[in-house]
Amino acid sequence: MVGDGSMQSSPSIVVTKDHGEAIYLFLKEKNWLDIKKQPKDLENGFLAIPVNKNCPSSEDEIIIYDNNQTIEIRIENIDTALNPPSVEPHARLRASITKWLETSLVNEDFLPPKSRQNMIIELLSELPTKWEKLGDLILLPETAFSSEKWTSIISQDNQLSLWECIAEALKVERIGKQKQVNDDITRSSQAQLLLGDSSWVELLDFGVKFGFDACKVMYSSGNVTERHRIGNIDLQGETIVDCYAGIGYYTLPMLVRGEAELVHACELNQHSISALRWGAKANNVAERLIIHKGDNALTMPKLEGVADRCHLGLLPSSQSVWKLAIACLKEKGGTLHIHMNVEEEKIEQWIDSTISLLQQYSEELKRNYNLEVKHLEKVKWFSPRVRHVVLDVEFTRCE
Repeated sequence: MVGDGSMQSSPSIVVTKDHGEAIYLFLKEKNWLDIKKQPKDLENGFLAIPVNKNCPSSEDEIIIYDNNQTIEIRIENIDTALNPPSVEPHARLRASITKWLETSLVNEDFLPPKSRQNMIIELLSELPTKWEKLGDLILLPETAFSSEKWTSIISQDNQLSLWECIAEALKVERIGKQKQVNDDITRSSQAQLLLGDSSWVELLDFGVKFGFDACKVMYSSGNVTERHRIGNIDLQGETIVDCYAGIGYYTLPMLVRGEAELVHACELNQHSISALRWGAKANNVAERLIIHKGDNALTMPKLEGVADRCHLGLLPSSQSVWKLAIACLKEKGGTLHIHMNVEEEKIEQWIDSTISLLQQYSEELKRNYNLEVKHLEKVKWFSPRVRHVVLDVEFTRCE
């Protein structure tokens, strides 16, 4: 069994221990080192370092220097122990893809061994460093395995084995790839399923069940802290308008954990609505959810004066419906949770301008409100200088 310390006979370079480090580094640089097996101490001060099939089989073809002196070596088959498998997913992916490439390129006779090895090194340098894990589904970034070098070796005959190789390395059953989000009003996902029969995903997050089609709708794993924060608010007795409900990313935590009395969920995308209905049923909160299908510019005016708070979770900005959200608040007031992408150095300036604009909208609606910033949450970095923030603004009626 791999990783259980069992011994396997394999070609090894045998050298005195005082030259062990120099030999090890040399073999690693040449990509002749068998990283799956462990060096072994031998009697009389010798060390056996396992090598892979790229290493020449004759001592005469291997000349190694240490302190300007030629090191004497010999090649023998030695029983060596297997290294335990890496628990780090990036290392597992690299090792697994290396093996796949060595198998896939073995028949490329037009490539001499050195060129083949250089090609493997270049391809490995382009492996993705980030991906989204949704249960047993991994969504790779759009650019993964899409360069000219990769597309030149991926074919109809070998692509399935590549996706299976990735799934095994990352310990999932299904593989997909992100695509650019549709530039439409629904901002729908265009992810592509590469391995597996279905892109339906079910997740349990902090006691809340979510279900959705990962190739049809968006799900942001990166906003988990904000999702939990919203769910931690005591919402008992409150009626809420979620202006961009989606699959229930914030709606469901407000119902399940916040125990909101009622949530009006505004959503346009039918796939998101289907997922939201599934989540409401799965969490036993369907009787406290009313879904308003369509453009929220048309549905929100029908909710005037009903809300204790409104959630505005659209990025990069929900400003187009701020005035409608204020109109949804009850006459006594309430709270807006405003999401926005803002440059770090301009956050305070943005807060001031936002309060000023909200005050203006309140006056235009003839709502006599006092406004107070209750909290600013810095959710995450959206880009090197831009943060995703959430501003909680409380509106109270002036007496």
